[in-house]
Amino acid sequence: MVTINNDNNYDSEVPSVIDNIKLLIDRYNQKKIQRKYVKRKLIFYAQTSGFKNNVYRKQAWDLIVDTPSYDYSIDQNLIESHQYYEQIKMDVIRTLKRFPPDYSDSERSDLQDDLILIITKVLLKHEELHYYQGYHDISLTFLLVLGEKLSLPVIDSITMSHLKYFMEPTMEKTRDSLAYLMPLINCVNSECAEYMERGDTGHVIFALPWFITWYSHVLDDLSVILRLYDLFIVSHYLMPIYVAAEIVNYYADEVLSKNCEMSCLHQYLSYLPTEIDENTWEEIIRRALYLFENHPPDTLENLNHEWKIKCEYMEHSSDKFITRQTFNKNNNYNNQQSLSKKPSTLSRIAFWGVTIAIGGLAIYVWNQTQLIDSSKYISLGDFLNQLYRT
Repeated sequence: MVTINNDNNYDSEVPSVIDNIKLLIDRYNQKKIQRKYVKRKLIFYAQTSGFKNNVYRKQAWDLIVDTPSYDYSIDQNLIESHQYYEQIKMDVIRTLKRFPPDYSDSERSDLQDDLILIITKVLLKHEELHYYQGYHDISLTFLLVLGEKLSLPVIDSITMSHLKYFMEPTMEKTRDSLAYLMPLINCVNSECAEYMERGDTGHVIFALPWFITWYSHVLDDLSVILRLYDLFIVSHYLMPIYVAAEIVNYYADEVLSKNCEMSCLHQYLSYLPTEIDENTWEEIIRRALYLFENHPPDTLENLNHEWKIKCEYMEHSSDKFITRQTFNKNNNYNNQQSLSKKPSTLSRIAFWGVTIAIGGLAIYVWNQTQLIDSSKYISLGDFLNQLYRT
């Protein structure tokens, strides 16, 4: 069975963390401490530092995630006749760039076959769930670390604890969850939130792949992806949104330096995670944990309500400009006026053109996966209504 290369590049940098995790797991394996205690300590390391070493990450994930006792043996004919099988197969074939470069073609092919089986088996077990594009990205990451035998029950468990909200018949739950991003940005940097709203990026489409793939679809650095997964598997399913808010906050000066229009802001924000180095990621994670502690999920509805009121005020405000103070190299403050709160007509046309094009593609893919049940087909109007209604 092929798994991720477990060579470690961090041993010399963080010996205390690695030594502590190794000691903890060794003591558990020797039955000297209980799993409950080990799990609590591993959750702490998952949040504060990550597991650094994939040998220990594999053991830690297996200990942290409570997996079901279930016989996943399923007839191959049932697998291949599943309504999503062909779509899963097409998506998995496109995962080539997600594999480490030292994998041979045959190794990648074997893993892709394993991935198709794993995803389909989870969906066969949970008939109420609907496959979405991006689920295969998350599943592949677990497969690379854990191998086929361990990854299937772990993916099953994570699916039901974190991912099921993206696998409902409609996009409503995903849309509502993503809508918490702007209120959280408003909490940590109200100036940046207002600027984004005036620039027509308040619908946060740019963050959708961050959220539903745990950033694995937008990042190329596997070590960073695994660090984020360390955090996400021990956190609330909305933690990727908190991370997204702190990404925007950390780069707020750059966001505010862009033209206040959708096309410019959306392009910059979409690729922002790819520009972040490992040290900055650790700072963003630290801030996200602090944000989560101060604004936990049960407060988000109130924050969202406050944000909507603020947006209504901005929409009807007679003040069509926002002023920003910046500090120049000569230590003199300059007032800089942004563009009008209303983006240009051209940018709005471009925005809706892109939205309709993406929507049409998404609908085509969705409807192709629903060939067995045409009652689940959706139209462009339904798509836009789900995405933008408030």
